[in-house]
Amino acid sequence: MIPEHVMHELRYIEVYTGKKIRNQRVGAYQSPLRGAGFDFDEHQPYRPGDDVRRIDWNVTARMDAPYVRHTHAEREMNVMIAMDVSRSMELGTSKYSKKEVMTFITGSLLFSALSDQINTGFLAFGDRVLASSPPRRTRAAAWSVLEQCWATASSSPRTLMLPAIAHLLKTLKRMSVVFLVSDFMTDDDVLGSQELAILAARHDVIAVVPEDPSEQSLPRGRGYMRVRDLESGREVAVGLSERARRRYADEARLRRETLTRAFYRVPMDSVFVPTDRSPIEPVLSLFAKRMHA
Repeated sequence: MIPEHVMHELRYIEVYTGKKIRNQRVGAYQSPLRGAGFDFDEHQPYRPGDDVRRIDWNVTARMDAPYVRHTHAEREMNVMIAMDVSRSMELGTSKYSKKEVMTFITGSLLFSALSDQINTGFLAFGDRVLASSPPRRTRAAAWSVLEQCWATASSSPRTLMLPAIAHLLKTLKRMSVVFLVSDFMTDDDVLGSQELAILAARHDVIAVVPEDPSEQSLPRGRGYMRVRDLESGREVAVGLSERARRRYADEARLRRETLTRAFYRVPMDSVFVPTDRSPIEPVLSLFAKRMHA
């Protein structure tokens, strides 16, 4: 069962999404791909192999040369939310755990897509695909996804994203917006893989990265603190000196910058979501930026 405090937040998100932000979320989406559609993109000179049915004869007459009208692909699409349910997502040293934030993000995307009549599916993965559901469009289906999202957990000490990417490549037949909700602490090089590059070429892929404050900085203090890796169970003692805290923060900053560059190279959009503040606003800001891009 989803805990009561999480249910309370999800109910608030459902109302908030339906009333205020549907047009800044999935509903404002415009496909980055060109194809058959009605939303005009631009005119380009005709090249051998272009569809002659797309020649704009008015522009052709004015320019005295054949021009083709390009449009954005149809807005009819699906949304797929791929959720990391590995052990590292259990981390929570602040207001929410990463798992709770992942659930809130998933809820906001589901309710936004539902209010805009868009089919939404989900996939949960750890070291393999643990659960999946094809795109559907009912309120009951949205809550069913959230219940599965909360109940599904990985028992493996490893996190592998490539099996999930392979599953998406195999099952997604229609142009989709794919949200990868994960901390990207994986045992495979998914961001450098050909599989993810192919997925991003076929679909609109967005990385949503929950961040716990303890992953960015160590607490002030003296002596040492013991920390445990949630996936491997290994425990280590970490010093709390000023030098150690500075080095820890530098490494955390470097990892974030490395992730950002890797997302850009794929290419795919990304947003980092802190667990000590509103999990909704960073995602909302990303979609507002995409609207005006």
